Amino acid sequence: MKNKEKDNVEKLHPYGFRGLIEVYGGWTFLKKPSFYLSFIFSISVFVFCIVSDSSEKEVYELINDVVETGISLDGGLIGLTLAGLTLIVTFGSEKLLKRMVKLEVEKSFEEKRLPTFSGYQTAVSKFSFAVFVQVLTLVILFVYKLILGFSFSFEWNTLNGIFNAFYLSLAVFLVFFSLFLVVQMTLNIFTISQMNHSVYFKESVDEVLESAKKPEEPSK
Repeated sequence: MKNKEKDNVEKLHPYGFRGLIEVYGGWTFLKKPSFYLSFIFSISVFVFCIVSDSSEKEVYELINDVVETGISLDGGLIGLTLAGLTLIVTFGSEKLLKRMVKLEVEKSFEEKRLPTFSGYQTAVSKFSFAVFVQVLTLVILFVYKLILGFSFSFEWNTLNGIFNAFYLSLAVFLVFFSLFLVVQMTLNIFTISQMNHSVYFKESVDEVLESAKKPEEPSK
């Protein structure tokens, strides 16, 4: 029984990138508004580039503008998300952490199942996932910035047009996804603050009720 419990504890605390994706929920991010809204924007841009009469120079300049904007934005977004992650991990309330774990354990007992990842683990994984996406965005945009500097192109103009349309849509997707994740992180911070407040609120109510129950000392 002890070995089984030990295995379950280890299973609930995976490490590395695999652990991050597992705690985050695997491919469930595909179902989140931040992903599919960004995907819809990028597909719209790709289709527009293919069917429009925009010249290769115009698309090239648009890509350059998106890349420049994305690089300048993403550096700040990474710092912002890392700051939020640091606040939760380093300065997070110990009482809140215990409360989140306790809630999951109590729920698992009620549903007669093994405990799964707690709310704290899920919250940290969301911030970590956002940082990963933003860093990946920065790397891809920087690589294309280097490609622009080398004036790389194919022999066939049609292939150049398709490549430019694809990269423009990819850049738009990554920039929008990074921005939408900031919105998601803001909501996560608010949710965690509300949960933290509820813990202290409950303690304060209990203290008031306990003091109200105590008999008053007789006056001398």
